Amino acid sequence: MMARRRLAALLATDGFHLCGVVARRRERAQALADAFGGAPAFDDHRALAAVAPRAVLLEMPHNVQDGIAAWVVDQGWHLLVGGPLATTEAAGRALAEAAAARGVVVEAGFEARYKPVWETAKTFIETATLGQLVAVTAVALWRADPARWYYDEAASGGMPLTHMTYCFINPLRWLLGEPSSVAAISNQLVNRAASAVHEETCIALLRFPGDVVASLTAGYVRSAESGSWQVTLFGSDATLEIFPDEMGPGRLCLLRGDAQEDHGFPSQEDGFRRQARAFLDAIGGVPACRNRPQDCLGDLRVTDAIRRSARDRAMIACYSNDP
Repeated sequence: MMARRRLAALLATDGFHLCGVVARRRERAQALADAFGGAPAFDDHRALAAVAPRAVLLEMPHNVQDGIAAWVVDQGWHLLVGGPLATTEAAGRALAEAAAARGVVVEAGFEARYKPVWETAKTFIETATLGQLVAVTAVALWRADPARWYYDEAASGGMPLTHMTYCFINPLRWLLGEPSSVAAISNQLVNRAASAVHEETCIALLRFPGDVVASLTAGYVRSAESGSWQVTLFGSDATLEIFPDEMGPGRLCLLRGDAQEDHGFPSQEDGFRRQARAFLDAIGGVPACRNRPQDCLGDLRVTDAIRRSARDRAMIACYSNDP
């Protein structure tokens, strides 16, 4: 699904054309290639050397992502990773260093930073529309399919990496800066298979710059739509409710006392397309990307702190923001 979504966005820029598709099963690669006008299909990523792409989109289970991403960059090809930058901070730093050495663009797939709903929230914070920002709460519950790779601990790298980075560690870092401390608790109650994600449902507490505290609840168990996908920013003068639609533009609501301002973005350009255009611009030398490696290493630090805190039952997991 996400390969099709991002590929469509890339091709809509008119700056890309599809020259090859790789999947573990060649018939799946061929089906995707045929859906976008036809291109050679392969079952081994190394076969891409035959078509010599300038840029590569990766959409794959995270347990194989790091190695293939490193190989792509080593070829001197630009890279859009349709997910977190890497599975660990060490792998992320290695990818960043390799990209810098080869002079290629690497962009992680957090399209939230390109969506008007998050851009508007950032403007409200920077213009002090909310007054003094005090606290943040976020809920991101998703009814995940236990048969898919993202419910598998080894294939996904764990729920905090696969899901919480999107919802909503990465956009909150973009809004608020790098958290200085993390605490987390989790459980595994519905799918208890030994191979299933250990943090099936997780609650993380983060302290952001300015002593802003945040509570993030995320997981793969959801019994109702209402209240399962929302971020709320509490300020001294106003409260901002963000409803960040997973694929659509989202909406937000600004609350002051009894007054309410609703903001929707039905006519705004799709965030996936804006990210695709930024990726193309960056390849052309314009620094337009918002998810460069140095912008996304913090996601991996926070994810690691969440897992350590939850698994060690240590209520506070502090880490350094130093390079």
